[in-house]
Amino acid sequence: MLMRRRARGLVLQLLFALSLAMSSRAVAQTPLDELLANAATLTAAGQHVEAYALLAAEEDTHIGEIKFDYALGRAALFAGRPDRATIAFSRVLALDPGHAGARIDMGRAYLALGNRAQAEAAFQALLDMKPPPALRAQLLIYLGEARADRARKVAARGYLSVFAGASSNVNQAPGQGQIYVPGFLAVLQLADQNVAKDDTYVGVSGGVEASRPVGGRYSLIAAAEFLARENTHYSDFDVGGVWGSMGVAHTGDQHLVRAQLQLVNGTLGGETSRRVEAISVDVTETSAADGSLGWMFGFAHAGRYRHPPEDLQVFDADFVTVGIGANLKYDEKSTASVVFLAGGDNDRGGNPSGDRFGVGFRLAGERVIRPGLRLLGLAGALNSRYDGFDPSFLVNREDRRYDLELVLRYDLSRDLELRLTGLRSVQDSNIAIYEYSRTDWLIGLRRQFD
Repeated sequence: MLMRRRARGLVLQLLFALSLAMSSRAVAQTPLDELLANAATLTAAGQHVEAYALLAAEEDTHIGEIKFDYALGRAALFAGRPDRATIAFSRVLALDPGHAGARIDMGRAYLALGNRAQAEAAFQALLDMKPPPALRAQLLIYLGEARADRARKVAARGYLSVFAGASSNVNQAPGQGQIYVPGFLAVLQLADQNVAKDDTYVGVSGGVEASRPVGGRYSLIAAAEFLARENTHYSDFDVGGVWGSMGVAHTGDQHLVRAQLQLVNGTLGGETSRRVEAISVDVTETSAADGSLGWMFGFAHAGRYRHPPEDLQVFDADFVTVGIGANLKYDEKSTASVVFLAGGDNDRGGNPSGDRFGVGFRLAGERVIRPGLRLLGLAGALNSRYDGFDPSFLVNREDRRYDLELVLRYDLSRDLELRLTGLRSVQDSNIAIYEYSRTDWLIGLRRQFD
């Protein structure tokens, strides 16, 4: 009996000691969110080795958690431990094969290890998934770095598209032919060409973008696109143009910075209607600090619009636009982005509306319905105010523009894609001649070229 009591007492003591040890360990452990926040603070301060050491000390506790393993892999990459980074990213991708951040950073780790073949394969595979334009440009820069030791150092990708469609308003004009003008106490009869025209059209477009490393973490980047669209009946409103850019990119540990010169020549009715000359700078996070939140980015554009036709020179202006946004990931099949922007035009042509200032936003999303079939949506709004008092309409002009686009993309093959597109644009204004609405439906084929 005595022995049984002693044995029971010993068991209770052991259980109590074990409970204390576990409690002590629980107190010593840092909650994951706090741990990641502390590591992010160190990383932001440039203390990459310290951030890696902090996370590595908790690896046994949080191993297998996607948020932790991704943060650990990033910290290892920034701290100059790409070998450890690949191990952490592998664990992320084993649980979430579609984790774009881990896939990109795995390629960057291969680059740091000097394994250019695997890095090239990783970036090429991501490009084949047809990512959004901003991410595609980033991947091309990395792909060029992966090819830096080859004779063919340039990474390039292009496309050619043919399409046909119908529009409710090919000239983006008011739907009514008569406008009341308070300053004249009269009704203005618009010329027939300034009233909305519906028509069908066909067109072709194409483009190419390329990157070539030039040493260190710098690359030369360039892109060009063209568009030609002809209406069935109203050739005066055929539109087209060419756009080109050239600049330099720098890929840092945490950010990609691009500075570019951009030139645009737009045509209307076969004649040059607008020229744009601009410089742009944009900064994008190279990968997210948290797997659930995508890449932050910001941009600034400044330049000028000039209109060769004499009757359009009233719209000449200098402009500045700035914006900030983020790419978000909802689940394995859904991604989105949001952008907030502000900007203005400084009148150079005598526009009666004067200078413009506007603020707005853009939303974009993509949903993979099934392999080879995707639905894309874009929506935007822009609210603009002008500082000039219009003597004819006795108000300061205010515009509100809304845009919506839905695209259904179906892969006929790896490089050939069928697109069905619906577009809707509406501009409300307190001056009736600037109001319009437009609905387009398009079908097109797009061929991708490496």
